[in-house]
Amino acid sequence: MTFTPAPFYILCGSLGAGKTTLLMRLLEYWKAQGRRTGVLMNEAGSVSIDGPRAGTLAEQVMNLAGGCVCCDTKEDLSWGIAQLVRDHGSDVLILECSGLADPAEVVDAVTDAYTARLAVLERVIALLHPVSTEESHSSAYVTTQAIRCADELILNKRDLYVPGHWERFRAGIVEQNPYARLWETSHARLDAAALLAPHALIKPPAPTNVVFGTSRSASIQRAAYHPIATTVLLPGPLNRQRFLAWMKTIPKQLERAKGYFRFGKEPELQEFQYALPGQSTITPVTLLDEPTSALVLIGRGYDVDRLQAGLLATVEEPSPPA
Repeated sequence: MTFTPAPFYILCGSLGAGKTTLLMRLLEYWKAQGRRTGVLMNEAGSVSIDGPRAGTLAEQVMNLAGGCVCCDTKEDLSWGIAQLVRDHGSDVLILECSGLADPAEVVDAVTDAYTARLAVLERVIALLHPVSTEESHSSAYVTTQAIRCADELILNKRDLYVPGHWERFRAGIVEQNPYARLWETSHARLDAAALLAPHALIKPPAPTNVVFGTSRSASIQRAAYHPIATTVLLPGPLNRQRFLAWMKTIPKQLERAKGYFRFGKEPELQEFQYALPGQSTITPVTLLDEPTSALVLIGRGYDVDRLQAGLLATVEEPSPPA
């Protein structure tokens, strides 16, 4: 039985920023649209506190309690996605990360070749609020990662901060991620349809408590939005020498690449792994269920089309008929 991959949303951000409040607003929207929403709740404690709330609006809730989804419960994430899609028929998925979870690791997990058959990463939504300078090192790191990975940056609790403090907070966020859309809210109130709409079609809504960030300078504007994860399907075996040459063109902005393929005239299935600072491996593997030949490229701020075209140029030309 085949499944159309369900759109997968990651909701991450600072501890206490209002992620569950936003989650409930999104669930209300999807329920009104008649969607069968599957929720994955990751909480650091051994018992889920927020899961029962989400269960009042979602079709099904899977609790990933007892650790961070980026490490302790990473395998449970893939299992949970499979359960929601195959057993419960979920047609949209959302994961609320623990405030201690590294979203970059979650992106890595959900773009695994097997998991990608069931879910396709649609959007990383980061909810943030000005935090104390006494924030722990681990929390500060996770917040930084959430900012860096986000497609949507929602700055919440604006009503609690004086203007000067808020402007400094916002400027620091924009400097760290110039590619994401910026939202400013109180009580996580925003138009869910606008938040979930494609970037190219979005227009500032009528005056509400949500405003868009100031326009970016021309030097960092992109003609098209660059997603954090790009899947490149490989229509045939690769030429080994051309692929090795392509590896040397990988830009420093690419943080991660992974996937499976075969080389022409070689029998083994190959697994490719790449991670900063430029370390890569090509390893023969044997799998019971062979995945689709594809590479997932994860990064921002590089020429996606050029790197993808270069990769596809490594595909072997079909042999002429005998």
